[in-house]
Amino acid sequence: MLHALEHAFEHTVTDVVQAIPILIVVYALLYWIENRLRSTPALLEKSAEFGPVVGALAGLVPQCGFSAAAAALFSDGYLAPATLVAVFLATSDEALPILLSEGASGTEIAILFGSKFVLAVVGGYVLRFVWGRQKNQNYEIELDMGDGCGCGCDHGPIRGILGRTLETTILLLVITFVLEFAIHGIGTDRLATLMLKDSVFQPIICAIIGLIPSCAVSVVLTQLYTTGVIGMGSLIAGLSTGAGFGYMILFGNENGRKHARKIIFATLVLAIAGGLIGHFIFPL
Repeated sequence: MLHALEHAFEHTVTDVVQAIPILIVVYALLYWIENRLRSTPALLEKSAEFGPVVGALAGLVPQCGFSAAAAALFSDGYLAPATLVAVFLATSDEALPILLSEGASGTEIAILFGSKFVLAVVGGYVLRFVWGRQKNQNYEIELDMGDGCGCGCDHGPIRGILGRTLETTILLLVITFVLEFAIHGIGTDRLATLMLKDSVFQPIICAIIGLIPSCAVSVVLTQLYTTGVIGMGSLIAGLSTGAGFGYMILFGNENGRKHARKIIFATLVLAIAGGLIGHFIFPL
């Protein structure tokens, strides 16, 4: 037990310390991107015809803010259900920084985000055909981007970038330590068996895990992928349901609560479908 703890601690510190410079660079780039996409919520509101496409593009930005913003817009009648689901399906939260810091290949990143974008667009239009459009009720809303300013919109770029890096580093330390301990103590093969490796049920499990309303879930799923415990299809499924605080925003508004279960169910079904397809196309 003691040897497993020492091994996990040593590997965790080494891996996370090496990842910090990469995280700083990635979050600096994201800060620059996010501050040029401040009009995205308004764009979502005005682009009804191309809602799923615009929603998918907005969801690809790696942060919790756009899913929460989209949920707020939907709750106040400004977005169609299909557009909201497209945002949720495309959301990846912290997956991109973690993949880059873990040395994932450009091909892997392109497959992940390309698959999620296609899933979000196709799923959005399928849902739009089935569900139809929600009438814009023209409410005036005050939109709090919340985590959308995670890179320091109000406190300056340096403080924001370093703050977000620190948050992710702490998450990485905790999650990497737990995974390293589990892998060393239980064994990679046994852990993979517990997660039903190579089984068609693994994407379903990951999709359900993704429903937990926390950005930390994306870190857990990405770490499981980089350690070989879950496959690309399962990562796609888990990240596609991982809308962060978007679900909480839905349940926090009376109008949102009326449709929350349908939205979540549609997101889950589409995420599982996309994960299963990815499971067969991109096997471990």
